[in-house]
This record gives sequence, structure tokens and C-alpha cells, in this order.
Amino acid sequence: MNFITENTTESDKELFFGPIEPEDTFIIIENHWNMAHILYEAGIFPSISQARKNGWNKPIPNGFNILTIGKKAKKKNIFIFNERN
Repeated sequence: MNFITENTTESDKELFFGPIEPEDTFIIIENHWNMAHILYEAGIFPSISQARKNGWNKPIPNGFNILTIGKKAKKKNIFIFNERN
């Protein structure tokens, strides 16, 4: 899953996520989101409150991050490009 801020340029997408394929999707990180929202959108948790209860009520880290979350069949790679300060 790819998460980006709304002002991410095409050149930054290509740099961090490239080469971009037509089937690649990008989810825009909203201003009020934290990591619980990201993990809910990625399908790791069934709700934002469940993600919070599991300790993910944290700010989204700045910059480019790759997280491997989950266990066994639910394991997913999450790519985040957060250029907010």
C-alpha cells in the first residue's frame, strides 16, 4: 500500500515508489490522520479504534518509510511518503 501527502509531485512519486505501474494506487494522507488511520486503510485492523488500542495512536513519521506490519498471511508492506513538517 502506498500513502502520500496531497502535494506530492509526480517526480517524487517516481523517485520513491518507481517505477510506477498502472495498477499502483496511492492513498492521500489526510491532515488529521495518525498511524492508526494508515493501518486501518491498509487493512491491518478492522477499525481505527482497534489500531489505537493496539498502540498505533502515534504520529505518522516524516519522510519516506517502509513498514512491514502483520503476521503470516496478513503481513503487508506499507510505503509512506509524508513530507509534512
